[in-house]
Amino acid sequence: MSRAANNLAAAGLLLALAGCAASQTPAPKVEEPRPPVEAATAVDRAVATTGDVITYSVTVDHDPGFEIELPEPGAEIAGFRIFDLGRDEPAERRGRRVESRWYKLRADIVGSYVLPPVSVSYRPAGGDEWRTIETSAIFVEVESVLPAGGEAADIRDLKPLRRVRRGPPWPWIGAGLAALALAAAAGLAWYRRARPVAPSIPPHELAFSQLTTLRGIDFDDPLAVRRFHFRISEIVRAYVEGRWGLNATDLTTEEILPELAELYGLAAAEAEQLSRFLGATDRVKFAEHRPPPEEIEATWERALGFVEATRPRAEVEDSDAEPERKAA
Repeated sequence: MSRAANNLAAAGLLLALAGCAASQTPAPKVEEPRPPVEAATAVDRAVATTGDVITYSVTVDHDPGFEIELPEPGAEIAGFRIFDLGRDEPAERRGRRVESRWYKLRADIVGSYVLPPVSVSYRPAGGDEWRTIETSAIFVEVESVLPAGGEAADIRDLKPLRRVRRGPPWPWIGAGLAALALAAAAGLAWYRRARPVAPSIPPHELAFSQLTTLRGIDFDDPLAVRRFHFRISEIVRAYVEGRWGLNATDLTTEEILPELAELYGLAAAEAEQLSRFLGATDRVKFAEHRPPPEEIEATWERALGFVEATRPRAEVEDSDAEPERKAA
């Protein structure tokens, strides 16, 4: 066989092989099944300044046939203070259930923080064995509101003095206008002093009013119960701050208790009552304690009794004498 015939045979063989390869269709791509439970954490800002509010969320995407358990955070998350929390309504997406919880955080100290991983436990509905997955850690940087170096960026060197031509006596005119402005301000101040000024609300009256608004709690809603304990703790702490000047709204319970002995007019029994109240609310807020209705009612009564027992004595005597004056 000649060389030309060999080349033609080889070319035909190559064409036949190419046709066979083209006729074969690729196998369909098979998607890997998703895990039964997926969890993720997120923050709305990774860089903030002191005092900024950071929303920290935990989202769990799971098969409806699985039960999940999320751990509750402590009083602080990696140095942040929790001052509000909540959860979104569960949603159905592509045959799966999505649940989210959120926490409002605030940091008061500049620095780098790490929000640690969150462990989520899950099991098939009705099953006995729990399994656990973890989310990723989140890094948050808290910066100062002051400029770098502690110096304002808009301060510039003073301009050199320059000679100014004499003109109209603007200084005298300005002095006259300033005198008129001062006279007007003095007249306004006298007018305001002459008018009756509404007195500020005493701390105990404000506490009584706010405690009254908490009576409509739904004992069957665990989130409503936790919000109730956050709110009633805030009310009593604000009363302590207004009554004695102790910055109780920004201090933890452990920081407040040693200061109670220094509060003027606070008896030991009343300090013990406040200590038991703060401990009871902290157990619900941070230790996953679910109190029965009678315990919730007792917490409310303890708050009301503490305010009643510690409000200023002079006002207590005046209120007690009021019915007698009316009867006379």
